[in-house]
Amino acid sequence: MKLAPLYRITFGYRERLGSGDELLLLAEGRCEGRVAGRFRGANRARLLAGGAWLPELEGAVETEDGATILLRLTGRGRPDAEPVGRVVGSVTHTTADPRYAWLNETVGAVAGEVFPGVRVVLDVAALVWEPLPESPRYDLSEA
Repeated sequence: MKLAPLYRITFGYRERLGSGDELLLLAEGRCEGRVAGRFRGANRARLLAGGAWLPELEGAVETEDGATILLRLTGRGRPDAEPVGRVVGSVTHTTADPRYAWLNETVGAVAGEVFPGVRVVLDVAALVWEPLPESPRYDLSEA
């Protein structure tokens, strides 16, 4: 497998609502790259006992050329990591726009940095299938 860069999302949380170990964070920002435009979303994040956060980010990109792309991101975040917070995860997309239909079949890998109270920067790359470096032996009689 390999990674093919798709876009970068940069956003801030304009509103933060909490209850116990869960937060609802409302995000606004921009995407740049193969997908470019305005980003808005909501992250329902849950704090784990060890200090990691489980983000559940649902969002939309309104592209500069008029398409709407919905995305869902899950993963793990450590906003308290040094020297900057970090997040890793996966993302899937949904769109009815034929210009971006290829995203409907794309699984994305996410790595990013968290600057608490300021902004979040996420790089998204497509996870591209490639043949395994060494072909396994397929003995279907044992399946």
